Amino acid sequence: MASSFQIDSMISQALEAGHTLPARWYADSAVFAEERQHIFHRCWQYVGHTGLVAKPGDFFTTRLGDIPIVIARDNDRRLRAFANVCRHRGSEVVLECSGNRKTLQCHYHGWTYNLDGTLRNAPRANEQAGFAKETLSLMPFMVETWGPMIFVKPNNAAGSLRDVIGDLPGLFGRAGVDLERLRMYRQDVYEMAANWKIIIENFNECYHCPIAHPAFSEVVDTDKYVADTSHQYYSTYHGPLLRAPENSVNYATLWPTAMIALSTHPMAMQVLCVYPIDAGHTRETIDYYFAEGTGEEQIREYKELSDLVQREDVVLCESVQRGLASGVIEHGALMLSRERGIQHFQRLVHRFLGEE
Repeated sequence: MASSFQIDSMISQALEAGHTLPARWYADSAVFAEERQHIFHRCWQYVGHTGLVAKPGDFFTTRLGDIPIVIARDNDRRLRAFANVCRHRGSEVVLECSGNRKTLQCHYHGWTYNLDGTLRNAPRANEQAGFAKETLSLMPFMVETWGPMIFVKPNNAAGSLRDVIGDLPGLFGRAGVDLERLRMYRQDVYEMAANWKIIIENFNECYHCPIAHPAFSEVVDTDKYVADTSHQYYSTYHGPLLRAPENSVNYATLWPTAMIALSTHPMAMQVLCVYPIDAGHTRETIDYYFAEGTGEEQIREYKELSDLVQREDVVLCESVQRGLASGVIEHGALMLSRERGIQHFQRLVHRFLGEE
């Protein structure tokens, strides 16, 4: 069935003028279907941390758009990523969230795959003449790491993770954060009745901070909060601390679904990632990384402020979703002196949905 979605040639001009994407793009299932195909099925996306797959046999599962994924460490210690879809009848092979296995055995009919994705055994295969198990490996996906972070690209088109992150690693040096010293501490999960783009856009500006995040605004000088949108696939944000202007908070949004928050006191990183469920619902995870030796009191204070800001953002994002889904307005109007990051992100959305 043909899609009802079409790119309006005038949207690009509207974005340049400071208008937002059409309001219906945040509630229309046809738009969301296009995003799955053109964005979530094609782009590098954060999936988790290397501590989950430290040893041979370690694995974890997730989803990118509507694609179930399994990431595993094989017996040669090579990191692998596959569609978590059995080549027999399409069942998910692994149902557990994480664990350690010698093989990946499908829970439905017992088709068993080696950790390198090759089919090891299918019950009663000897009864089928010409059964060619060498043609029935799990579908492989590209997988790369950046420090403790794992990224997967759910197709095999050309393009490395480095092509996307570009000079972004330099942000860590400028922020005084040593990525190699960071260790995963915990993950929090938030369910939101909001389109995934609203969550990214909320992260991409601090225009709302003085009104919506009073505790945060007592820590960060939001008047001097600046954005750099000069890079192709990411934007960065910098805000000095009010009580120690020589220190700052540093943030980045990495296309399409990852957001990074850096801190020097304590040395920490949050990786926020959105997992779209449908046009109006999103699961967001926040992975907290701290430098080894960080005190529990520092962690507690950092985590409490972060969680407060996040809970405030849930209210904001769900409110925007209800407003846009109402159909009352056709689009919004950005305050470009403060919301260039949103414009940068929306240009990428428009570009990718327009690609064949």
